[in-house]
Amino acid sequence: MIQRPRVLVTVGTDAARDTTAGPRRDYAVLAETLGATLLDRRDVGRSRIARAIRQVAGLATAQAWLAFSRRGEYDAIVTDGEHVGIPLAMMLRLSRAPVRHITIGHRLSSRKKWIFFRGLSAHRRIDRIAVHSRLQFNIAIAKLGVEPERLALVPYQVDTAYWRPDAVAEERLVVSAGLEHRDYATLFRAVEGLGAQVVIGAASNWSRHEFAEVARPANVLVDSFDYASLRDLYARAALVVVPLADVDNQAGVTTILEAMSMGKAVVVTQSLGQTDVVEDRRLQARGPLRPRPASLTRRFAEHARIPVEPTGLYVAPGDSDGLRRAISYLLEHPDERAHLGRAARRTVEALFTVEQFAERMRALVDSCLQPSRENRLERRASYG
Repeated sequence: MIQRPRVLVTVGTDAARDTTAGPRRDYAVLAETLGATLLDRRDVGRSRIARAIRQVAGLATAQAWLAFSRRGEYDAIVTDGEHVGIPLAMMLRLSRAPVRHITIGHRLSSRKKWIFFRGLSAHRRIDRIAVHSRLQFNIAIAKLGVEPERLALVPYQVDTAYWRPDAVAEERLVVSAGLEHRDYATLFRAVEGLGAQVVIGAASNWSRHEFAEVARPANVLVDSFDYASLRDLYARAALVVVPLADVDNQAGVTTILEAMSMGKAVVVTQSLGQTDVVEDRRLQARGPLRPRPASLTRRFAEHARIPVEPTGLYVAPGDSDGLRRAISYLLEHPDERAHLGRAARRTVEALFTVEQFAERMRALVDSCLQPSRENRLERRASYG
Protein backbone atom coordinates (compact mmCIF):
# COMPACT_ATOMS: atom_id res chain seq x y z
CA MET A 1 0.00 0.00 0.00
CA ILE A 2 1.42 3.39 -1.05
CA GLN A 3 1.43 5.87 1.79
CA ARG A 4 0.21 9.35 0.94
CA PRO A 5 2.65 12.16 1.74
CA ARG A 6 2.17 14.03 4.97
CA VAL A 7 0.95 17.54 4.18
CA LEU A 8 0.29 20.61 6.31
CA VAL A 9 -2.19 23.15 4.90
CA THR A 10 -1.88 26.62 6.44
CA VAL A 11 -4.89 28.93 6.10
CA GLY A 12 -5.47 32.47 7.31
CA THR A 13 -8.94 31.89 8.71
CA ASP A 14 -10.73 30.22 11.61
CA ALA A 15 -11.65 26.78 10.27
CA ALA A 16 -14.06 26.11 13.14
CA ARG A 17 -16.02 29.28 12.39
CA ASP A 18 -16.11 28.36 8.70
CA THR A 19 -17.96 25.13 9.42
CA THR A 20 -21.21 27.12 9.61
CA ALA A 21 -23.77 26.79 6.83
CA GLY A 22 -22.58 27.99 3.46
CA PRO A 23 -20.43 26.87 0.56
CA ARG A 24 -17.63 24.39 1.14
CA ARG A 25 -14.34 26.17 1.70
CA ASP A 26 -11.65 25.47 -0.85
CA TYR A 27 -9.02 24.80 1.81
CA ALA A 28 -11.28 22.27 3.56
CA VAL A 29 -11.85 20.34 0.32
CA LEU A 30 -8.12 20.57 -0.41
CA ALA A 31 -7.16 19.29 3.04
CA GLU A 32 -9.61 16.40 2.68
CA THR A 33 -8.28 15.57 -0.80
CA LEU A 34 -4.68 15.60 0.46
CA GLY A 35 -5.45 13.89 3.75
CA ALA A 36 -3.72 16.94 5.24
CA THR A 37 -3.50 18.58 8.64
CA LEU A 38 -4.96 22.09 8.87
CA LEU A 39 -3.12 24.92 10.60
CA ASP A 40 -5.38 27.95 11.02
CA ARG A 41 -5.33 31.24 12.89
CA ARG A 42 -6.57 29.61 16.11
CA ASP A 43 -3.25 27.76 16.39
CA VAL A 44 -1.48 31.08 16.86
CA GLY A 45 -3.44 31.69 20.04
CA ARG A 46 -2.33 28.34 21.43
CA SER A 47 1.39 29.13 21.20
CA ARG A 48 3.12 31.64 23.46
CA ILE A 49 5.89 32.24 20.92
CA ALA A 50 3.43 32.61 18.04
CA ARG A 51 1.40 35.13 20.04
CA ALA A 52 4.53 37.17 20.64
CA ILE A 53 5.44 37.06 16.95
CA ARG A 54 1.91 38.16 16.04
CA GLN A 55 2.29 41.21 18.29
CA VAL A 56 5.50 42.25 16.55
CA ALA A 57 5.19 41.02 12.96
CA GLY A 58 1.51 40.20 12.41
CA LEU A 59 -0.68 37.12 12.10
CA ALA A 60 0.73 35.87 8.78
CA THR A 61 4.31 35.80 10.07
CA ALA A 62 3.14 34.05 13.24
CA GLN A 63 1.44 31.38 11.16
CA ALA A 64 4.54 31.05 8.98
CA TRP A 65 6.63 30.45 12.11
CA LEU A 66 4.23 27.78 13.35
CA ALA A 67 4.43 25.99 9.98
CA PHE A 68 8.23 26.34 10.02
CA SER A 69 8.42 24.89 13.53
CA ARG A 70 6.66 21.74 12.25
CA ARG A 71 8.74 21.37 9.10
CA GLY A 72 10.27 18.06 10.23
CA GLU A 73 6.86 16.43 10.57
CA TYR A 74 5.67 16.84 6.97
CA ASP A 75 6.66 16.09 3.41
CA ALA A 76 5.01 19.27 2.11
CA ILE A 77 3.56 22.52 3.44
CA VAL A 78 0.83 24.32 1.48
CA THR A 79 0.18 28.00 2.28
CA ASP A 80 -3.05 29.60 1.06
CA GLY A 81 -1.46 32.87 0.02
CA GLU A 82 1.82 34.68 -0.40
CA HIS A 83 1.17 36.65 2.80
CA VAL A 84 2.15 33.46 4.67
CA GLY A 85 4.12 31.84 1.86
CA ILE A 86 6.77 34.58 1.65
CA PRO A 87 7.73 34.70 5.36
CA LEU A 88 7.72 30.89 5.47
CA ALA A 89 10.03 30.82 2.44
CA MET A 90 12.45 33.19 4.15
CA MET A 91 12.49 30.99 7.24
CA LEU A 92 12.98 27.81 5.21
CA ARG A 93 16.02 29.38 3.56
CA LEU A 94 17.70 29.12 6.95
CA SER A 95 16.98 25.40 7.17
CA ARG A 96 18.11 22.24 5.42
CA ALA A 97 14.75 20.60 6.00
CA PRO A 98 13.64 18.54 2.97
CA VAL A 99 10.03 19.70 3.27
CA ARG A 100 8.47 20.94 0.04
CA HIS A 101 6.66 24.28 -0.01
CA ILE A 102 3.71 25.13 -2.25
CA THR A 103 1.92 28.47 -2.03
CA ILE A 104 -0.94 30.22 -3.81
CA GLY A 105 -0.03 33.59 -5.31
CA HIS A 106 -3.00 35.93 -5.40
CA ARG A 107 -1.27 39.22 -6.22
CA LEU A 108 2.46 38.79 -6.64
CA SER A 109 2.67 42.12 -8.48
CA SER A 110 2.23 44.19 -5.31
CA ARG A 111 5.33 46.41 -5.10
CA LYS A 112 6.02 45.65 -1.46
CA LYS A 113 6.54 42.00 -2.44
CA TRP A 114 9.14 42.80 -5.07
CA ILE A 115 11.91 43.13 -2.49
CA PHE A 116 11.29 39.57 -1.31
CA PHE A 117 11.47 38.14 -4.82
CA ARG A 118 13.92 40.42 -6.64
CA GLY A 119 16.05 41.36 -3.65
CA LEU A 120 15.88 38.34 -1.34
CA SER A 121 14.96 35.55 -3.82
CA ALA A 122 12.15 34.19 -1.62
CA HIS A 123 11.02 31.99 -4.51
CA ARG A 124 14.16 29.86 -4.12
CA ARG A 125 12.42 28.22 -1.19
CA ILE A 126 9.01 27.90 -2.82
CA ASP A 127 8.78 24.77 -4.95
CA ARG A 128 5.56 25.75 -6.72
CA ILE A 129 3.49 28.93 -6.84
CA ALA A 130 -0.09 28.42 -8.01
CA VAL A 131 -1.56 31.53 -9.65
CA HIS A 132 -5.12 32.08 -10.84
CA SER A 133 -4.46 34.36 -13.82
CA ARG A 134 -2.15 34.51 -16.82
CA LEU A 135 -1.23 38.13 -16.08
CA GLN A 136 0.10 37.27 -12.61
CA PHE A 137 1.92 34.30 -14.15
CA ASN A 138 3.61 36.57 -16.69
CA ILE A 139 4.42 39.27 -14.12
CA ALA A 140 6.07 36.69 -11.85
CA ILE A 141 8.42 35.70 -14.68
CA ALA A 142 9.10 39.08 -16.29
CA LYS A 143 9.24 41.37 -13.24
CA LEU A 144 9.96 39.15 -10.25
CA GLY A 145 12.43 36.76 -11.83
CA VAL A 146 10.54 33.60 -10.89
CA GLU A 147 11.44 30.63 -13.07
CA PRO A 148 8.49 29.37 -15.17
CA GLU A 149 8.90 25.84 -13.80
CA ARG A 150 8.09 27.13 -10.31
CA LEU A 151 4.75 28.50 -11.50
CA ALA A 152 1.47 26.77 -12.25
CA LEU A 153 -1.82 28.11 -13.58
CA VAL A 154 -4.58 26.83 -11.31
CA PRO A 155 -8.02 28.35 -11.99
CA TYR A 156 -10.05 29.70 -9.10
CA GLN A 157 -13.00 27.69 -7.84
CA VAL A 158 -16.63 27.71 -6.74
CA ASP A 159 -18.83 25.26 -4.83
CA THR A 160 -21.29 24.33 -7.58
CA ALA A 161 -23.34 22.24 -5.14
CA TYR A 162 -24.14 25.31 -3.03
CA TRP A 163 -24.28 27.99 -5.72
CA ARG A 164 -26.78 26.27 -8.00
CA PRO A 165 -29.69 27.48 -10.15
CA ASP A 166 -32.98 27.76 -8.29
CA ALA A 167 -36.42 27.48 -9.83
CA VAL A 168 -37.69 30.90 -8.77
CA ALA A 169 -39.09 33.65 -10.93
CA GLU A 170 -36.56 36.23 -12.08
CA GLU A 171 -37.25 39.83 -11.20
CA ARG A 172 -36.17 43.03 -12.89
CA LEU A 173 -33.29 42.99 -10.47
CA VAL A 174 -29.58 43.70 -10.95
CA VAL A 175 -27.27 42.29 -8.27
CA SER A 176 -23.66 42.99 -7.37
CA ALA A 177 -21.55 41.89 -4.41
CA GLY A 178 -18.14 42.22 -2.80
CA LEU A 179 -15.75 44.98 -1.75
CA GLU A 180 -12.32 44.16 -3.14
CA HIS A 181 -11.32 46.81 -5.71
CA ARG A 182 -14.95 47.52 -6.64
CA ASP A 183 -15.94 50.58 -8.68
CA TYR A 184 -19.45 51.14 -7.42
CA ALA A 185 -19.33 54.84 -8.31
CA THR A 186 -19.33 53.87 -12.00
CA LEU A 187 -22.18 51.41 -11.40
CA PHE A 188 -24.21 54.13 -9.68
CA ARG A 189 -23.81 56.43 -12.68
CA ALA A 190 -24.76 53.58 -15.01
CA VAL A 191 -28.01 52.63 -13.27
CA GLU A 192 -29.33 56.03 -12.22
CA GLY A 193 -32.88 56.33 -13.53
CA LEU A 194 -32.76 52.79 -14.96
CA GLY A 195 -36.05 50.95 -14.66
CA ALA A 196 -34.68 48.21 -12.43
CA GLN A 197 -33.89 47.62 -8.78
CA VAL A 198 -30.16 47.33 -8.01
CA VAL A 199 -29.00 45.52 -4.86
CA ILE A 200 -25.37 45.43 -3.71
CA GLY A 201 -24.11 42.98 -1.12
CA ALA A 202 -21.33 45.11 0.38
CA ALA A 203 -19.52 42.53 2.44
CA SER A 204 -16.49 40.29 2.07
CA ASN A 205 -14.82 37.62 4.20
CA TRP A 206 -11.40 38.54 2.82
CA SER A 207 -11.28 42.20 1.85
CA ARG A 208 -10.13 45.01 4.10
CA HIS A 209 -11.74 47.55 1.81
CA GLU A 210 -14.78 49.49 2.98
CA PHE A 211 -17.76 50.56 0.97
CA ALA A 212 -17.19 54.00 -0.53
CA GLU A 213 -19.91 56.30 0.70
CA VAL A 214 -20.92 58.15 -2.46
CA ALA A 215 -24.34 59.42 -3.47
CA ARG A 216 -26.61 56.52 -4.39
CA PRO A 217 -29.46 56.61 -6.89
CA ALA A 218 -32.93 55.98 -5.51
CA ASN A 219 -33.11 52.55 -7.16
CA VAL A 220 -29.95 51.25 -5.41
CA LEU A 221 -29.97 49.33 -2.11
CA VAL A 222 -26.71 48.54 -0.30
CA ASP A 223 -26.76 45.94 2.47
CA SER A 224 -24.91 42.93 3.88
CA PHE A 225 -26.13 39.39 3.27
CA ASP A 226 -25.21 36.01 4.66
CA TYR A 227 -24.54 33.17 2.24
CA ALA A 228 -28.13 31.91 2.14
CA SER A 229 -29.56 35.38 1.58
CA LEU A 230 -27.01 36.14 -1.13
CA ARG A 231 -27.87 32.89 -2.87
CA ASP A 232 -31.56 33.79 -2.82
CA LEU A 233 -30.69 37.25 -4.18
CA TYR A 234 -28.70 35.76 -7.05
CA ALA A 235 -31.58 33.40 -7.83
CA ARG A 236 -34.07 36.27 -8.21
CA ALA A 237 -31.68 38.45 -10.22
CA ALA A 238 -31.98 39.01 -13.94
CA LEU A 239 -28.20 39.46 -14.12
CA VAL A 240 -25.13 40.08 -11.98
CA VAL A 241 -22.74 43.00 -12.44
CA VAL A 242 -19.16 43.13 -11.15
CA PRO A 243 -17.76 46.69 -11.58
CA LEU A 244 -14.02 46.80 -10.95
CA ALA A 245 -11.16 49.23 -10.60
CA ASP A 246 -8.45 48.68 -13.20
CA VAL A 247 -6.20 46.45 -11.06
CA ASP A 248 -3.88 43.68 -12.23
CA ASN A 249 -5.19 40.80 -10.12
CA GLN A 250 -8.37 38.77 -10.33
CA ALA A 251 -10.49 41.01 -8.11
CA GLY A 252 -14.14 40.02 -8.37
CA VAL A 253 -13.52 36.39 -9.31
CA THR A 254 -15.49 34.99 -6.35
CA THR A 255 -18.63 36.94 -7.21
CA ILE A 256 -18.25 36.18 -10.93
CA LEU A 257 -18.00 32.43 -10.36
CA GLU A 258 -20.83 32.40 -7.81
CA ALA A 259 -23.11 34.16 -10.31
CA MET A 260 -22.07 31.89 -13.18
CA SER A 261 -22.64 28.84 -10.99
CA MET A 262 -26.14 30.16 -10.25
CA GLY A 263 -26.78 30.22 -14.00
CA LYS A 264 -26.66 34.01 -14.35
CA ALA A 265 -25.32 36.14 -17.16
CA VAL A 266 -22.61 38.47 -15.88
CA VAL A 267 -21.44 41.95 -16.85
CA VAL A 268 -17.85 42.49 -15.77
CA THR A 269 -15.30 45.28 -16.00
CA GLN A 270 -12.40 44.18 -18.20
CA SER A 271 -9.70 45.27 -15.80
CA LEU A 272 -6.03 44.49 -16.35
CA GLY A 273 -6.36 41.32 -14.30
CA GLN A 274 -9.93 40.23 -14.96
CA THR A 275 -9.90 38.68 -18.45
CA ASP A 276 -9.60 34.98 -17.62
CA VAL A 277 -13.05 33.81 -16.54
CA VAL A 278 -15.84 35.38 -18.61
CA GLU A 279 -16.17 34.65 -22.32
CA ASP A 280 -17.65 37.52 -24.35
CA ARG A 281 -18.68 36.67 -27.90
CA ARG A 282 -17.37 40.10 -28.91
CA LEU A 283 -13.62 40.28 -29.39
CA GLN A 284 -13.82 43.93 -28.40
CA ALA A 285 -16.84 45.79 -27.12
CA ARG A 286 -17.79 49.29 -28.14
CA GLY A 287 -15.99 52.03 -26.30
CA PRO A 288 -12.44 52.38 -24.95
CA LEU A 289 -11.90 48.67 -24.25
CA ARG A 290 -8.34 47.39 -24.71
CA PRO A 291 -7.72 44.25 -26.80
CA ARG A 292 -8.51 41.13 -24.80
CA PRO A 293 -6.14 38.14 -24.79
CA ALA A 294 -7.35 34.56 -24.95
CA SER A 295 -8.77 33.65 -21.56
CA LEU A 296 -7.69 30.98 -19.12
CA THR A 297 -11.20 29.57 -19.54
CA ARG A 298 -10.52 29.08 -23.24
CA ARG A 299 -7.14 27.49 -22.56
CA PHE A 300 -8.53 24.91 -20.13
CA ALA A 301 -11.65 24.28 -22.23
CA GLU A 302 -9.60 23.58 -25.32
CA HIS A 303 -7.32 21.27 -23.35
CA ALA A 304 -10.38 19.39 -22.07
CA ARG A 305 -11.88 19.42 -25.58
CA ILE A 306 -15.12 21.04 -24.50
CA PRO A 307 -16.93 23.92 -26.26
CA VAL A 308 -16.02 27.50 -25.40
CA GLU A 309 -19.30 29.37 -24.93
CA PRO A 310 -20.08 33.05 -24.30
CA THR A 311 -21.08 33.60 -20.67
CA GLY A 312 -21.34 37.38 -20.28
CA LEU A 313 -20.32 40.83 -21.39
CA TYR A 314 -17.22 42.92 -20.72
CA VAL A 315 -17.17 46.70 -20.36
CA ALA A 316 -14.23 49.09 -20.13
CA PRO A 317 -13.03 50.39 -16.73
CA GLY A 318 -14.86 53.55 -15.65
CA ASP A 319 -17.19 53.46 -18.68
CA SER A 320 -20.60 54.13 -17.12
CA ASP A 321 -22.28 54.57 -20.53
CA GLY A 322 -20.97 51.23 -21.75
CA LEU A 323 -22.01 49.58 -18.50
CA ARG A 324 -25.51 50.99 -18.81
CA ARG A 325 -25.79 49.73 -22.39
CA ALA A 326 -24.72 46.23 -21.37
CA ILE A 327 -27.13 46.08 -18.43
CA SER A 328 -30.02 47.47 -20.49
CA TYR A 329 -29.35 45.04 -23.32
CA LEU A 330 -29.55 42.01 -21.05
CA LEU A 331 -32.59 43.32 -19.19
CA GLU A 332 -34.44 43.74 -22.48
CA HIS A 333 -33.33 40.41 -23.99
CA PRO A 334 -34.36 37.63 -21.58
CA ASP A 335 -33.64 34.85 -24.07
CA GLU A 336 -30.08 36.06 -24.56
CA ARG A 337 -29.35 36.37 -20.84
CA ALA A 338 -30.88 32.92 -20.23
CA HIS A 339 -28.64 31.49 -22.95
CA LEU A 340 -25.57 33.11 -21.39
CA GLY A 341 -26.60 31.93 -17.92
CA ARG A 342 -26.97 28.30 -18.98
CA ALA A 343 -23.58 28.44 -20.69
CA ALA A 344 -22.09 29.98 -17.55
CA ARG A 345 -23.34 27.10 -15.43
CA ARG A 346 -21.98 24.54 -17.89
CA THR A 347 -18.62 26.30 -17.87
CA VAL A 348 -18.15 26.27 -14.10
CA GLU A 349 -19.32 22.67 -13.86
CA ALA A 350 -16.76 21.67 -16.46
CA LEU A 351 -13.78 23.76 -15.33
CA PHE A 352 -14.10 25.62 -12.04
CA THR A 353 -15.50 23.35 -9.33
CA VAL A 354 -13.94 23.30 -5.89
CA GLU A 355 -13.25 19.59 -6.36
CA GLN A 356 -11.29 20.27 -9.55
CA PHE A 357 -9.32 22.96 -7.75
CA ALA A 358 -8.39 20.49 -4.99
CA GLU A 359 -7.35 17.84 -7.53
CA ARG A 360 -5.21 20.33 -9.44
CA MET A 361 -3.50 21.38 -6.22
CA ARG A 362 -3.00 17.73 -5.27
CA ALA A 363 -1.29 17.13 -8.60
CA LEU A 364 0.91 20.15 -7.90
CA VAL A 365 1.89 18.80 -4.48
CA ASP A 366 2.61 15.39 -5.99
CA SER A 367 4.79 16.96 -8.69
CA CYS A 368 6.97 18.46 -5.94
CA LEU A 369 7.40 15.05 -4.33
CA GLN A 370 8.61 13.12 -7.35
CA PRO A 371 11.73 11.73 -5.65
CA SER A 372 11.14 8.25 -4.30
CA ARG A 373 9.70 7.66 -0.86
CA GLU A 374 12.98 6.03 0.12
CA ASN A 375 14.96 9.14 -0.79
CA ARG A 376 12.59 11.35 1.15
CA LEU A 377 12.95 9.15 4.21
CA GLU A 378 16.73 9.17 3.84
CA ARG A 379 16.81 12.97 3.66
CA ARG A 380 14.51 13.24 6.66
CA ALA A 381 16.75 10.92 8.68
CA SER A 382 19.74 13.13 7.90
CA TYR A 383 17.82 16.22 9.06
CA GLY A 384 17.99 16.92 12.76
